[in-house]
Amino acid sequence: MDIIFPIIGGLIALAIPILVVVGIVYFIMRLRNNSSIRFFSYRAALRAYFYVVILISVIIGALSGGSTLLKVGLGEVFGAEFSYGQVYEEDKWRARDRSDRELELLKNDAPPMTEEEINKQYPSLEERLVYKVKESMIFGVSLLLIGIILGLVHLVARRSIETETERVDILRRVYLFVGLLVFAVASIISLTVAIPETLSYMFIGARPGDEYLSPGEPLSIAIISLPVWILYLYLTLRNIKNSKTEA
Repeated sequence: MDIIFPIIGGLIALAIPILVVVGIVYFIMRLRNNSSIRFFSYRAALRAYFYVVILISVIIGALSGGSTLLKVGLGEVFGAEFSYGQVYEEDKWRARDRSDRELELLKNDAPPMTEEEINKQYPSLEERLVYKVKESMIFGVSLLLIGIILGLVHLVARRSIETETERVDILRRVYLFVGLLVFAVASIISLTVAIPETLSYMFIGARPGDEYLSPGEPLSIAIISLPVWILYLYLTLRNIKNSKTEA
C-alpha cells in the first residue's frame, strides 16, 4: 500500500485537468462550427455524475482493492519477501535498535528489559508479517467491495436513463477517453517499476536498503491495470466505430 495511494492521487490529479481541457476544446469546436452553446441540462449533469462515480469506482476497486489482494496472493506464491520486503528491512532495523538499547542498559547498569517489554516493543518478524497480511486482506476486500457496489449501482442507474443515441455522444467519449488515459498511465508507470524489480528479485535477490521496493506491489498494480486499460481501449474504439456507423 506504500505506492497505491500516491498512484491513485496522481491519477485523479491527472484526470481533473484532462476533463477541463476536453470541455474547453469542445466549447471552442462548437463555436467554430457556429453551433449553439447549450448549458448542461439536469439530465446531462446526472449522466456526467454517473460517469465520474463509475470511473472512480473502477479505480478504487481495481487499483486499490484488487491489486492489494493480488499482492497478498503473490506473496503466498513467491514468498512473503516478494510482497512485504519493507517488513524485512524494518525487522533488521528493529534488531539493531534492540541491540543498541540492550547495550546502553548494560553500560548504565540498568536492569535488562523484561520479556513482556521485548515482545511489546520488538514483535517478531512472523507476527508483523501476519499483521501486514491481515491488514492487506481487510484493506483489499473492503475497497474491492466498495468499488463493485458503487460501480454497479451507478452503472445500472446510468443505463436506466440513457438512450441509444447518448451511448455514443460526447459525454460518453469523454468518459472513455479519460478512463483510457488514466489506466494507460497507471499501466505504463507500474510496468516500468514492476518488470525491473521483479527481474532483479528473481536473478539477483532481494535488494537490501531503506529504499527497497518489493516487486509484489507494482507487479500487482500492473497485472490489474493492464486488462482494464485494454478494456477501455476496446470500448473507445467500438464507440468510435458505432458513431461512424450511425453517422
